[in-house]
Amino acid sequence: MDRARNRAQGTAENKGTTENTASSLTSVSALGPSRRRLLQGAALAAVPAALVTTRPHPAAAGTRAVDYPGAESVPASTSNYTASNRPTSYPIDYVVIHVTQETYLDTLAIFKNPAKKVSAHYVVRSTDGHIAQCVRERNVGWHAGNWSYNTRSIGIEHEGWVDKPEYFTDEMYARSAALTAAICEKYDIPKNREYIIGHSEVPGADHTDPGRYWDWTRYIRMVNLT
Repeated sequence: MDRARNRAQGTAENKGTTENTASSLTSVSALGPSRRRLLQGAALAAVPAALVTTRPHPAAAGTRAVDYPGAESVPASTSNYTASNRPTSYPIDYVVIHVTQETYLDTLAIFKNPAKKVSAHYVVRSTDGHIAQCVRERNVGWHAGNWSYNTRSIGIEHEGWVDKPEYFTDEMYARSAALTAAICEKYDIPKNREYIIGHSEVPGADHTDPGRYWDWTRYIRMVNLT
C-alpha cells in the first residue's frame, strides 16, 4: 500500500523530500560533534521508559541463596526433602558424613530427580573440593535413613566410593572440614566424633559409608583447626 501511494504522488514530491533530507543532514553536521551528542541525548530521553529496558547480568540473574559462602546452589527436587524452619522446628545436633557411591554430577542429578526420594544438604567434589548446596539447612534432607536423625542433622555427601581412597583428596578433606566447622559453630555442635558421625553410625542404617578409608583422625583435627 505504501508503494502505490508513493507512485501516485509523483517523482516531484520525492525529489523535494530528498533535497529537504540532504539539507537537514547538512545542517546537523554543521552543528558540530558536541551539539549532535546533545540532540541524540534529547532524542533518547524522549523514548518512553517502558521501551528502555536494562538486561540483568547473567551471573546476577542466576544467583541463588546458599547458607555456606562459596557454595554453589544446585537445588534438589522439592519432592526429595521436607520443608521446615530449623532450628526452630527441630534442633540441629549432628553432621552426618556420607560417600556418594556415584560421581559428583550423577549425585546432583539423582537429587534433582523427584522419583529418587533422597537428598543431602551438601555435596563435595573430589578433584577440587568444590561444594554444591542442594538443600537449605533449614529444611530436612532425606539422607540418614532415620527420620529422627534426618530432622536433627546436616548431611554432607563426598564424591567417591568407600573402597577407592584416591577419591578422598587433600582438597576434599580441607573444604569439607571447613564446611563442617562452620556448621558446628553456627549451631553450637561439639566438634568431636560423638556429633560428627558417619552414615554407617546412624541407628538402623544399612550403609557402610564413609568406610574404612575415610581418615577420621585427620578430619576431626582439621575441623578443629579450621
